[in-house]
Amino acid sequence: MSAFLGPIHYWLYNKIMLQEKIVEELLSLNEEEEFVQGLDDSTVMLCGIIENQPLENMIDTGNIHGWLQEKIHIVENRLSYVVTAITKENADRMEQILERVYQVGVEVYNSLEQKDDITSAEQIFKLLNDMLLDGMPCDHINEIVSSTSDEVEFRRTRCIHEVYWLEQGGLVMNYYEIRTKFVQGLLANTAFEYVADDEGNYHIRRK
Repeated sequence: MSAFLGPIHYWLYNKIMLQEKIVEELLSLNEEEEFVQGLDDSTVMLCGIIENQPLENMIDTGNIHGWLQEKIHIVENRLSYVVTAITKENADRMEQILERVYQVGVEVYNSLEQKDDITSAEQIFKLLNDMLLDGMPCDHINEIVSSTSDEVEFRRTRCIHEVYWLEQGGLVMNYYEIRTKFVQGLLANTAFEYVADDEGNYHIRRK
């Protein structure tokens, strides 16, 4: 990754901030439903905070890679901690979490300025790659198996999220349910769907 602040750093920062948006929505859900008292404060105390400010106003330009890596750790821990805390006493609360995340996906898609130009599965794959946080760019987590305008099949080379869920005593399957529900919301008003097959590969395909 470049030692100078450039487009790739803003790209990664935007992915971090989208995951933080999901965290904030789940904290709002927790407050509305009064699931866990003091969750906002305990999340900050145990996991840290992600400030919603322009990247150039905050980043340590002397350690760009390290600064972004730290923010990834914080936002990954925030998501795993919040979900695990909410569902600890009642696993059925996961349904409400997934409903809220689905709506976030719908809202994010509706806010896209160029959404009418997205007409192929390849473009959807790029959109997901631009939004979903999967470590640093050098991690190369998502590997395309096949690609056409009607369908993209890809696989994940490894799971880099589980460590954060184990750290919080949570289940990484909850992360993947959240991820899937967000993508389903994102694609709800498109001509494409997002599914997993029996081999663990993922498909973006025309409905």
